[in-house]
Amino acid sequence: MNEVQSFYDELSSQYHLIFEDWERWIYTQSNCVANLIGPPDAVGQILDCACGIGSQVLGLASMGYTVDGCDISQGAIERAKREAEQRKLEIDLWVDDMRSLSEVGHRQYDVILCMDNAIPHLASDEEIANALSAMKRCLKPGGKLALSVRDYAPLLQDKPSFTPPRIHHLENEKRIVFQVWDWLDDRRYELHLHICRETASGWSNSHFVSRYRAVTIEEVCKILMLIGFIDVRKLSPDETGAHQPVIMAQVPSI
Repeated sequence: MNEVQSFYDELSSQYHLIFEDWERWIYTQSNCVANLIGPPDAVGQILDCACGIGSQVLGLASMGYTVDGCDISQGAIERAKREAEQRKLEIDLWVDDMRSLSEVGHRQYDVILCMDNAIPHLASDEEIANALSAMKRCLKPGGKLALSVRDYAPLLQDKPSFTPPRIHHLENEKRIVFQVWDWLDDRRYELHLHICRETASGWSNSHFVSRYRAVTIEEVCKILMLIGFIDVRKLSPDETGAHQPVIMAQVPSI
C-alpha cells in the first residue's frame, strides 16, 4: 500500500480542489451518512477507517456525533487534524492500515465507515477480506458497517479510458478536474487524476497517480457474508443521496 499512501500524501493539500465547494460536500456527505446510521443520540462511537482529509468526520463531529478517524496516509491525517482544529472539533485521528487496524487497540465501535471507493485500492479478494475482517473485529456486537464503492459492473464491460471533465467556474479561478484510466489487465487500472487551474497568473496542472482493482459490489457483498456479516444490503445513490452505491452490513448480536 506504499503507492496508495504516497498518492494520498501528495494529494492531501489539494484534495479539496476536486470539488467545486468542499465545505458543501462535507455537509452533503455527512447528511447522507446520518440518514444511514441514525441521529447522534441513537448512535454510539463511530470510526471512519479511511477518513482522508476529513470529508465525513468533520461534518459528523459538527453534527454532534462522537467520531474517530484513521487513514493510511500521514499527509491526509495531518490535514484532517488541521481542519478539525480550525473548526474546534474534538476528533481522535491517527495513521492506520485498514487491512489490519492494528492501532485501534481494544476500542470497539458502534459504526464503522469506509467511504469514497477506498476498498478497490486493495490488490486482491484476500486483502479485502482482511480489511473487512479487521473492521468486523473492531465493531461491537450488533454494530454496523457502511462502505461506498464505485459501481464497476458496467465499467468492466466497456473499460473507459477517462472520466468526463468537471469544470468549476469560481470567483477567482476556473478549475477542470478529470481522470485518465490506463487499464493494466481485466481488473486493474492506473488512475491519473488531473487538477487544472486557471488563475490570474495562467494555467497550472497537478497530476496524481494511483492504482485500483475493479471489484464489483456483488463481490464485496459476498466477501462480507463469508466472513460473518449479516443483513448485507446494497443501497443505490437514489436511495441514499450519496454519489456512489453504499453497502450496509451488521455484526451479529450476542
